[in-house]
Amino acid sequence: MPPHIMQINGETGQALPLAVQGSPHQVQPLLKPASPKDAMTSIPEGKPPLLTAERPPTQHFDQQVMGPSPPGSKSMSPPTTHGFVQQAPAGSFDDFAHLSQDDSDDGSSPRFMLDWTQMQMPMGFEGVVQPEIIMQPDVAFEPHALHMAHPGHDGMLPIIAEDTTGLAPLITPIETPKVERSFSDLELGSSAAMFNPRRNVSLGSEPRNDMGAIIAAQDAWSVFRCTPIVPSSACPKTARMNLERLEQSLKNHEGWSTWSPHWDEADFAGGDHLTVMQLHESTRDKLLAITQSFLHKALDIHRDSTPHYPGQSTGHLTPNSNSGSNFVLLPPARVLEYFLRSYANCFERYYPLTSRGILDTNELMHCYNDRASSLLVLMMIAQGAMNIPDAQARWLTGGITEACRISLFDQIEKNIILSGDPIVLHSALLFIVQAAWSGDKWQMDIAMGQRGMYFAMLRHSGVLDARPSPPPPSEQRNNVDYVWSEWIQNESRSRLVYSWAMVDQDISLFHDTAPLFSVTEFNTPMPDADRLWNAKSAAEWSSIFEQVHEFSGGYSSVGSGARPLSLKDLFRHFLDDEMITLGIEMTPLQMRLLLHPLQSLVCQYSQLLSCFSDSLSSRSTSSRAITALSTRARLEEIQSLLQRWFDLAERYLKANPMCVMMQTNLVMFHLISLNAVTNFPEIERLARRENSDGTYQQLMWLHKRCISDVEEAVFHCGQVLRLIRTMPRGIRPPWWSAAIYRAALTLWTDSLAHNGAQPPPSANGLFPVAGPSFAIDALPADHPLIVRYLTKREGLPCVTKRDSSQLGIDRSFPILQHCVEVIDEGASSRLSDGIRTKLDRLSRGC
Repeated sequence: MPPHIMQINGETGQALPLAVQGSPHQVQPLLKPASPKDAMTSIPEGKPPLLTAERPPTQHFDQQVMGPSPPGSKSMSPPTTHGFVQQAPAGSFDDFAHLSQDDSDDGSSPRFMLDWTQMQMPMGFEGVVQPEIIMQPDVAFEPHALHMAHPGHDGMLPIIAEDTTGLAPLITPIETPKVERSFSDLELGSSAAMFNPRRNVSLGSEPRNDMGAIIAAQDAWSVFRCTPIVPSSACPKTARMNLERLEQSLKNHEGWSTWSPHWDEADFAGGDHLTVMQLHESTRDKLLAITQSFLHKALDIHRDSTPHYPGQSTGHLTPNSNSGSNFVLLPPARVLEYFLRSYANCFERYYPLTSRGILDTNELMHCYNDRASSLLVLMMIAQGAMNIPDAQARWLTGGITEACRISLFDQIEKNIILSGDPIVLHSALLFIVQAAWSGDKWQMDIAMGQRGMYFAMLRHSGVLDARPSPPPPSEQRNNVDYVWSEWIQNESRSRLVYSWAMVDQDISLFHDTAPLFSVTEFNTPMPDADRLWNAKSAAEWSSIFEQVHEFSGGYSSVGSGARPLSLKDLFRHFLDDEMITLGIEMTPLQMRLLLHPLQSLVCQYSQLLSCFSDSLSSRSTSSRAITALSTRARLEEIQSLLQRWFDLAERYLKANPMCVMMQTNLVMFHLISLNAVTNFPEIERLARRENSDGTYQQLMWLHKRCISDVEEAVFHCGQVLRLIRTMPRGIRPPWWSAAIYRAALTLWTDSLAHNGAQPPPSANGLFPVAGPSFAIDALPADHPLIVRYLTKREGLPCVTKRDSSQLGIDRSFPILQHCVEVIDEGASSRLSDGIRTKLDRLSRGC
């Protein structure tokens, strides 16, 4: 009996049979019923079965079951919509695991046969009935023999079914649920965390944890681009929606009065980093008044200037935005203190800008310019709310960030003198960090564009230049309180300057661009020891100062104006290898800053190396010509400098305990070292299947182009995973999921050359020699197995799963899924949710 293809109409749900000419296959699909009771439901004879279900927002059925075109089929060039190819994409590279041995030796590309057992149906989509396709074990399945209509053409969803004449019904009719949701929430998807029960997300009263517009724009990010890119012009704008959601949230007084965060004290191992003072009512009232002016100004600017994308319903966002009262209230002081505590535990650990170990917003609001200090406090609240996986907190973060961005720029335009004000520059720093890692495409783009403006303001303010500290007046030399106060002002300036340097380093690293600051610009002294910065009294500070800056001969160093070296001077001593001989002791923050010029050098020579042609026929013999060989030699010199930095870090850790700043420093070191042996933009192009025909020969060539030293790359990826997983969930740097993303894509690229196959011993050095297996993400860098792997190229690297079992890194799908699970272990944010979605889609070949 000839089989049929059942096409399911996406609107009516009616299944229409279409005969397949000459198909020899017997395919028996079964759709799992919703319940045992539904399984007994009969279908009237003579009527086709019905399937009514909500379609997945980003995945079509034919994209779930179809693999790559088999050999012999003609390559088609289907039409594209918003940058996506309308055809079933090739599955993950694991799907090409089996090479056909019947190919002739005519130099043609080997045929790839689809391993159907490797294909998996994506689970967890709400309202979607998952099909179970039963294959005959002795019958080969050739997807190209079936003509499958694309749902974008005629609204028909294809499904394979056998002739049901005389058989029991295989598809049980299901009643269509009524959904009262807008198009944006229904069609553009939701956070991937919502489909994972292990994800650390608190939903509150919101069934979806994010706005559909933010999810829809993920494929248009200017960074983390391992999936097909959507042009920015096709993305919905989010500025107006962020403000409307903020307004709606602030009007929900009852909701905030009962709000409590998803808070686990274990997430903040080691206790609070700073003491957060209780918020006074007068401070909250002043902040409320200024916040209303900021919000109304931003709403007026965006009210008619930012259209929503087609199908977006706006009425449900702000039902009272054009009528009724526009009066909003801030969340209770208890909630604001939660957010400030989150800010102190997360942001201040990596950008320590608050002195004396106390965050007192009351003093800040009453001792400085009202509007400037309000901007700073609001950005602190937004930064803290970003770290809490809650829908209301995300709305608060997105809206405050946009409102403060507009008011910050407005304040500078009205008074250009504020461009050099420390409070304004501090607020701008918080905005750039918040927007750059927000997971909102438009805020990320604005951060990339405006960081150059704020960098120029920082330069023009003169704070980068050396400022000799004048000696205290003679009558104040013995006044420790006065000396301490002067020291705090100078130290605050240094910490603000070098916090901008770290922001420059972070953004440049993950965007694969050169840092905008040069090491020669940093002539101001670097930040001093954190013990001095966190001293709570003048007496405590003077005692610690005598220990940090000890003078010989018993002379007191207090009041001497002793300060650390500038970054420029420190880097000069580092290049001359004089750090140990001169007895220069560095703090974790100073070690972090020393990585900034090293990253600039790696980026410079890596970009130059990628510009050389791969052809060996056109090489200049002139001694003055720049060649790839000399560039590679210079890059190896930079790698030796990186190793010198790592030796200094190990020397520091032998005398001091590990802290989150040192963990972050080591993660940055391994990421910079990874850039020296990989070409990450090429890796992302490979993931998007750009300029790739899928042949094995080209895959090997691309593998070598993407990764120049496999063992080094695997080692650094493993250390990145190890260090990130050892950090407490609640106090990781804002880019922690981006670090996992880079490690995941590098390991995935290397797995394509293995693909589960056991290589012969004479693999020309492409694969390591067989040896003991070891966990690259569980062993420290100095472990004998790690050293053996790096020096002798022996061993089988693995990663460690949650149950402590080991997983080989030679299969692309499992390694990506493992990295997705590592992201699931951390606290959810818009950025981590978007990165998780991209890695998951790449693993499934979507």
